[in-house]
Amino acid sequence: MSVLSTILPLFALIVLGFGCVRAGYIPAAHIRPIGDFVIKVALPALIFNAVSGLSLGEALNPGFLAAYGGASALVFAAALAFARRVPGADIGTAGVVALGMACSNSGFMGYPLALNVIGPEAAALLAQTMVVENIVIIPAALMLAEARGGGHGWRAAWRAVRGGLRNPILIALGAALAVSVSGLALPEFLGEAIAMLSNVASPIALFVLGGTLASLSMAGVRGLAAVIVTGKLVLHPVAVFAGLMLVPGLDDWMIAGGTLFAAVPMLSIYPLLGSRAGAEMLSATALLMAVVVSFVTLSVWIAALERVVSF
Repeated sequence: MSVLSTILPLFALIVLGFGCVRAGYIPAAHIRPIGDFVIKVALPALIFNAVSGLSLGEALNPGFLAAYGGASALVFAAALAFARRVPGADIGTAGVVALGMACSNSGFMGYPLALNVIGPEAAALLAQTMVVENIVIIPAALMLAEARGGGHGWRAAWRAVRGGLRNPILIALGAALAVSVSGLALPEFLGEAIAMLSNVASPIALFVLGGTLASLSMAGVRGLAAVIVTGKLVLHPVAVFAGLMLVPGLDDWMIAGGTLFAAVPMLSIYPLLGSRAGAEMLSATALLMAVVVSFVTLSVWIAALERVVSF
């Protein structure tokens, strides 16, 4: 499969979502409920369908989790240190910069991309990357945003961790692991229903991402936004790739998949989280720029990974 044949269908769905909302064919207000369906129903079904048939070690690989989580935390810390030196950037803005560089849009873009490149195994990696994002990276950024306003940052972090643990995707992961360990089999009709939901998760997620972008504007803070985009699309995947390469015995498809999850733009609710620190324009600009630029950078990453690892 050529790089373009991998990338073009994904971006075609993003452009379709963008065009439908921008033209008014689908009201912007309808995009969020569709996104809720993806996050709360379709992606959890996908995770359950894929992980319930894996062993515990395959579904939660300690080496992968340590490498991906460690590399993401390292990028977060480096971005935070850099942003604290930017004139006028308070601790909350610095946290937004760090979040943008170290937290991927795993559900809406990372999974569809990895699915096209490495196949169904991408679902297991989606579950693990979202563990890192919801338990480590997002709580750290929210803690800094809360500290900016003089509040108790640790309380914001704890609320974020509790919210992350209630994430439907992580709940589906826990249920899938329970089924896998117990050896129980679902009734055939239920398995088929879950499989049907799994099949719609990827295309709808990309459409929702495009629709979300249609409601954003880009102005005024392009310099710092360009730094965030560079950190997200280049520094984060480089760090994750290096970390995964250091894990002995890790399968090549895990190295390739983990790198691709790190190489996609930041999460689609980035502007919403950025608004918590008064940096909504910065985060919206960075997200728009990242999605546009990623068409090129993802093509480069796929071509490079095909030369370095076998998958």
